Amino acid sequence: MNLLDRILYEPSGGQFREFAGVTTHLTPADLSLYRDILPQPLSMPSWPTVTIFVADYMKVFSWPMTPYREWSVLLRCRYEEQEAWYPITMPVTAWIPMKGGRRIGFPKYVVDNIALSKEGDTITGTAVHNGILQLELRFSAGHSRQLSDWEKELADNEAFFKGGCLCLVPPGVGPHVVKVDLIHVVPPKWTPQHGMVTVHANPGESWTTLLAENGPFPGTYNHFIGRINLHAERLA
Repeated sequence: MNLLDRILYEPSGGQFREFAGVTTHLTPADLSLYRDILPQPLSMPSWPTVTIFVADYMKVFSWPMTPYREWSVLLRCRYEEQEAWYPITMPVTAWIPMKGGRRIGFPKYVVDNIALSKEGDTITGTAVHNGILQLELRFSAGHSRQLSDWEKELADNEAFFKGGCLCLVPPGVGPHVVKVDLIHVVPPKWTPQHGMVTVHANPGESWTTLLAENGPFPGTYNHFIGRINLHAERLA
């Protein structure tokens, strides 16, 4: 990472200081599509997994970064001996994080609106672009079924993001492969609430047949306080 990137992504006091979000993890229904979406040189992981989240970054540092919201779909993937998450889409609500994210391989673009709302034990994340609903995640507290071993392993990890990302630069095209990790400047405080999440996606989204149904799938509503930086390392 060069000096400019360290200034952009690794401020001394930490860039991400408070956020909240809903996330869920599921087994893909269409392994052929999953494999097709992963671009070369990324390959299938030991356990194909889809992650979907909506997040509200309430406190970010430093200027010109401002609070913003985003949603994303990520696929577990492999590059050589490393496994991480490949983001296939990552809409945001502000121009600066869009430009900064694309610089290190995140496929970000600006949409009309992304929101998190709470009513009782139900938290809903929605995204709208060009007047059309792209995504709705609806979280309800409490598990309605017994979790499988891999689901329990993810649930036991209190962090919102379950590891780093493998990205291509330019986003989705390459040829460069970049590993992006989260670095905690101070010890994080995670407050996960476990439950079940239903997923409603616009049929026009290219990834929707990865879902056999709308759920519910195990997931969390999580609130973070701490200081996180992004560390991007070029692998190829």
